Amino acid sequence: MCMRRLQLAIKAFFKAFRNPEKAEKFLADEKPQKGKSVDEVEQSHLRLLAFLQHSGRLIDFLKEDITTFSDAQVGAAVRKIHQDCSQSLEELVAIRPVMQENEGALIKVVSGYDPSCIKIIGKVTGEPPFTGVLVHRGWKAHKRSLPKKMGELNNDVICPAEVEIR
Repeated sequence: MCMRRLQLAIKAFFKAFRNPEKAEKFLADEKPQKGKSVDEVEQSHLRLLAFLQHSGRLIDFLKEDITTFSDAQVGAAVRKIHQDCSQSLEELVAIRPVMQENEGALIKVVSGYDPSCIKIIGKVTGEPPFTGVLVHRGWKAHKRSLPKKMGELNNDVICPAEVEIR
């Protein structure tokens, strides 16, 4: 259940990133879950973003307009962000491939396969077993150690503004 939430949170994040107007409209229409106030709703996706922001400044990079930078400048920035966020993600979730075979390998999908682990695409007819080419190995979480909510802080703040006093 937790892995499904993480996958959904990441997918929702990137959909909102690509279409912020639609995301804002959705959030304006959002109603709290039955029996829970908005403050009690699980906020693990925001804690993950906060962690990746803290470790690799991922949100700063994603929100930055990079069109004015050269490919070399973007590449240099991405290398550090990739390293820091990858390390943090490994500490929190330990993501591993669903399938060990290399992409491009011929795979047999047996009857009774788990559709949450294997997505069958292409010209699908009949019932399993199916034989096809592995297009993507998939990802699954082997460890889940996302920090719990800390105190009574505002759940919507992913990273506080920083003000240096001089």
